[in-house]
Order: sequence, then C-alpha cells, then structure tokens
Amino acid sequence: MPAETEQQYAAWLLYCEAGSIKKLLDVWEKVGQVLGETGADFAYRLGKKPSDTTIETWSKKYQWVARTDLRMEEELAELKDKADRFRKKRKFLITDILIQKMAKLQKQAKTQDVSVLEIKYLWEMHRTEWGESSAKTEVRHSIDESEQAPPNPEEDQIGGEIDLVIKRHYGKRHK
Repeated sequence: MPAETEQQYAAWLLYCEAGSIKKLLDVWEKVGQVLGETGADFAYRLGKKPSDTTIETWSKKYQWVARTDLRMEEELAELKDKADRFRKKRKFLITDILIQKMAKLQKQAKTQDVSVLEIKYLWEMHRTEWGESSAKTEVRHSIDESEQAPPNPEEDQIGGEIDLVIKRHYGKRHK
C-alpha cells in the first residue's frame, strides 16, 4: 500500500498467517525463536512490537481485513489453476498409457493369448478421468432441482386413488 513501511507490511503478512490481531500480538514475540534463519529475518523486518492501539490503527489504515480477503481469493484462484493443470496432465498420462498398452496388446495378440484385465482397468480409469461412465448404465451425480416440486392437489388425489387400487389388489391376493 502507498506509504506503508516494511514493518507495517511484515505485520500484515503475520496478520494473514495468524488470522486476527489478538493472535498477531501473541505470535509477534515468538517469530524469531521458532522459525530459524527465515524467522530471524522476518523478526528483523517486524522489529520491536508496537502498542496494541498502533497495530489496530495500521489494520484500519492499510485495510488488513480487505487485503487478506483479496489475498485469499488470489491464492484460491491460483490453487484452482494448479488443480486444473494437474487434472489435464493426469488425463493425458492415462490416455497415453492406454494407447501404449493397446498397441502392445495388438502386437502380443498375433503371437499369444492376451489378458485384458489390465486394459479393462486402464479403460475404466480413462473413462472416469474424462467424466464418462465406465459401466453399461449411466450414473447421474446430481439432482435437477427444477424437477423437485411437491405434488399439486390433482396429483395428490390421483396418488391416493393409485394407493387404494394397490391396497385392493394386494388385499384380494391374500384372501
């Protein structure tokens, strides 16, 4: 932030890690003792602990809460990007292995019998990674909220009539 000193910035970083001003005040004294060389450098940047009111003033003046929220949003977006890259790489690797194994099986099939269990597992992994079903039936993983509505009075009446027919049917079978 404009006009923010190195000590104030270091205090904000510590605030981000601590989560609150109260915890910041508790942790300030311990920073250099626990973290080794990095902690000593950070403790040097923090300097001598100012008064509680000074830290609260810095928090308001330099918008620590809003900046911390913004920082978390940025870190979350970065983490999401990493996860997306990881998923794409995993999809590629599984697909590549499947292709290699299929080619190997084609060569083996000309000279000997081939076990397909490994290929089945790879195929299922491949389908799963691409978000496709690996079974003969399709599985829905979500509920369409628009389909979830209570029955209207007409449907209630029809449902009651169906219940009566079912009761009569099974009542006759047991006699």
